Amino acid sequence: MQKLINALVAIAAVVTFSSCSEPEKTSGFELKGTLSNSKGEMLFLEKLTNPAPVLVDSVIVDENGNFEFKDYKPFIGFYRIKTSPQNFAMLVLDSTDKVTITGDMKDLGNTYKAVGSPETALFVEYQEITKKNKISLDSLNQAFQGAMQTVKMDSLRMDSLSKIFQAPYEAIMNGLYSQLAAKIQANTDKYASIMAIQGMDPEKYGALYKALDIGLSKRFPHDRTVRTFHEVVNKILATTSGMEAPEIDLPSPEGKNIALSSLRGKVVLIDFWASWCGPCRKEMPNVVKTYAKFKDKGFEIYGVSLDKEKDAWVQAIAKDGITWPQVSDLKFWDSDAVKLYGVSGIPYTVLLDKEGKILAKALRGAELEKAVENALAGKPVHEGEHDHAH
Repeated sequence: MQKLINALVAIAAVVTFSSCSEPEKTSGFELKGTLSNSKGEMLFLEKLTNPAPVLVDSVIVDENGNFEFKDYKPFIGFYRIKTSPQNFAMLVLDSTDKVTITGDMKDLGNTYKAVGSPETALFVEYQEITKKNKISLDSLNQAFQGAMQTVKMDSLRMDSLSKIFQAPYEAIMNGLYSQLAAKIQANTDKYASIMAIQGMDPEKYGALYKALDIGLSKRFPHDRTVRTFHEVVNKILATTSGMEAPEIDLPSPEGKNIALSSLRGKVVLIDFWASWCGPCRKEMPNVVKTYAKFKDKGFEIYGVSLDKEKDAWVQAIAKDGITWPQVSDLKFWDSDAVKLYGVSGIPYTVLLDKEGKILAKALRGAELEKAVENALAGKPVHEGEHDHAH
């Protein structure tokens, strides 16, 4: 419910990747333009890196609004020109671009036009798709906020109100991602597509992630951002539905390693948890109940603890009545299993079929019991979405 409320406010922020390559030495690059409403301001050129943009050049705009950056020669990447953190224009520049920019100095982001940069032109197309859908989201958010103010919000009414707004919200987001997906599919070798695909569900768009990865790796094989994207995609797709679950082989409290693959032939729930995790301990009675109901019907649980102290882990196992296999390398968030499965919050579960393939993730409460029942019966299983401890 909280996820819906937050999501109605705005579309997720753009994610950028860092790159440490040296600029290519080339004399072919140009970045100049003319901006109206200029009064001799300083214009800055920044390279977008993680965690913060890096200033790479600056220029004073002349009395006629003309400017040209002359001291920096870029390599492929995301950039912006700005007068302030709130007034900027996004660019995707390559070493051979000859770019001319026009626009209003007072409102760069909404008025700029860039000629001579195919990647920037594509980026702007992606931005236009996002803006159109954001207008619909803003309208829906206003309606949601209005409804909240007119209804006394107890938990039952809040839940009912959220359900009412869930369908139109999902329709808007599905429309946004469908439009972006179509554009990305036609531009799987374009650098600008890296930003456009951020936030799209790998479970639904796994093939698109893979296509973009292949296209970018072929066109920009030495770019560090592209190599990072390749690594991220491989990691994400390794734990999507239908894939064989990556192996985990860690020690039990008794010091004997237990391999996840040793449970093949049963429906298995991988349960990431820890003794120090409040939401995990609160959810545990439901997990115990589900285990008791199905353990004699071909169901097993493989508990993976993110504990640091063995005593705390063992005490929690006894106190919560956990009787299924438990493993941990006692490395907290540095656990090899956490990295392997991309776990960012706990409790976190991954449900596997009898062949060890991933059926669903993030199952809790009543939906966990239903999912296990369906898995044992060979019926479809749906994913879950919940808050976690970090």
